[in-house]
Amino acid sequence: MARILAALFAILLASPPAHATLVAIVPARDGFVIAADSRLTFMGAQCDGTFKIIEPKRPLRTVAVVTGDSVFLAPPLPGTTDPCRYLATAPHLVDIGAVVEDFLEAGSSDPARIATADLATACVHAVERFQAASPQALANYAGREIFSVVVAGYDPAAAATMLRNFVVRVDGRGKVEAARVTETKVDVHTPSSVWMYGETDYVTRTVYKGPGHWFLSPATRDFVEVSRPVGEVTMASAEAVAADVIEAASRAAEIYPAPSGIGGEIRVVAVNGDPHPKALP
Repeated sequence: MARILAALFAILLASPPAHATLVAIVPARDGFVIAADSRLTFMGAQCDGTFKIIEPKRPLRTVAVVTGDSVFLAPPLPGTTDPCRYLATAPHLVDIGAVVEDFLEAGSSDPARIATADLATACVHAVERFQAASPQALANYAGREIFSVVVAGYDPAAAATMLRNFVVRVDGRGKVEAARVTETKVDVHTPSSVWMYGETDYVTRTVYKGPGHWFLSPATRDFVEVSRPVGEVTMASAEAVAADVIEAASRAAEIYPAPSGIGGEIRVVAVNGDPHPKALP
């Protein structure tokens, strides 16, 4: 009984995180397509219906997504029995998706002028403020990553997609820091690929190279296995591949569970020469 009470007390002191899982980006010759599942893992429950793709009002032709533990909530009260309902209604102590969206909308309309290092710093400062208010909340993250931020923008003049990515982690001494800050330009000459974020190891091991391989359509298997320049990839093909990879991972996870839940409705957004991204059916 004492052990059970101690465990419950620890839960009440903690600020439980909501874990976002899987995103796929497929660049094409005149834009790119991003797809994501809509499942969050929270307090051991798999909660569906979360739209993970951020579509800021500015910069133009830009989307963003955060994977990992991007939201921390106030501790639940004793007697909370529905984690998903609590997730939908509880106050957010820190929400990195909101930090990213606010940063982007406060800047230029030109996606080429996004300052990745400054965005990373803004995310680190948000986590530091949370850590100062809840010193024990990040104790279990020492030496590992908390979340990853991806910002993808399209430049129609250069026919190029820019992928910006970084992670925020806690080092062994408890200091919050940004790491692996990268900016990758994908143009029509770049070899085509599915850029994965989130449960990438699971997709590689279980879907691309494992038993979930057969959940991929023949066209997607060909896209993954055969190198071709992005200039040969149409937006329709990019849409089909991005959605199919997420669908295959979701189906595989029903049989071969992933470290965190993958599933729910798939959301797909196309970004091309139009000023604003377009949600696809």
